[in-house]
Amino acid sequence: MTEARGVDQAERFATMQASSAASSAWTRLDFLVAARLREAVDAPEPPASLYKPVQRSRSPALASAAVLVLGLGAAAFFTWIYPPPLVRDAMVHEHREATLRGDFQPQKAPLFYALGLKESASLPGLLQLQRPCEIAGKKAYHVTTFLEKGGGMVTMLAFERPLSDAPSGHGKWMGRIGASSKAFPGRQYCFWPTTRKCW
Repeated sequence: MTEARGVDQAERFATMQASSAASSAWTRLDFLVAARLREAVDAPEPPASLYKPVQRSRSPALASAAVLVLGLGAAAFFTWIYPPPLVRDAMVHEHREATLRGDFQPQKAPLFYALGLKESASLPGLLQLQRPCEIAGKKAYHVTTFLEKGGGMVTMLAFERPLSDAPSGHGKWMGRIGASSKAFPGRQYCFWPTTRKCW
C-alpha cells in the first residue's frame, strides 16, 4: 500500500513537471510539492565566499571628500556672487547710474585731487558721466569714461579721503572686473567689463 502510494505520488510529480514545462504558471499542486521538498531536504548554509564584505573604511573618506567639495563649491559661488561690502555698494551705485550722462561738476579741482591728477589735467577717453556722489556714507567722485583702446566703458570711483576698510587688489564679480588703484590705495576703485586694466 505504501509502495502504491509512493508510485502514485511519483506519477503526480512527473505529471506536474510535464505540465510546468508546458506552461510557466505554477498551480497549487506545484507550490505544495515545492513546500514538501523544501521541508524534506535540509538546505546547507551558503559558503562564506558568497558574502561580499562591506568596506566601511572608505565611507568616512568619501563622505569627507564630498563635504569638502561641496564646501569649496559653495564658497567659490558666494565669493563670485558677493563682493566685499564697499565694492558691493560701489557696484550698486554704478549700476544705478549706468544710463546717466553728463558733467555735473564744473569745478574739477577736488576731482583731480582725488584722482591724483594736476589741476591742468584732463580726463582720459570720451567722458560719459562725472559727478560727486556718496557711496556707503562716504563722499566720492564718480567718473565714467569710454576708452576706445583701453577696455571700453570704464568707471572710476575716487573717494575724497582714504578708506581704512577699502579692499585691495582686484576681483571679478558677476562678469564685472574691479580693482583698487596701486598708486592711491584706499582712495580709488575702478570697474570695467574686460580683463584690461584701467591704470
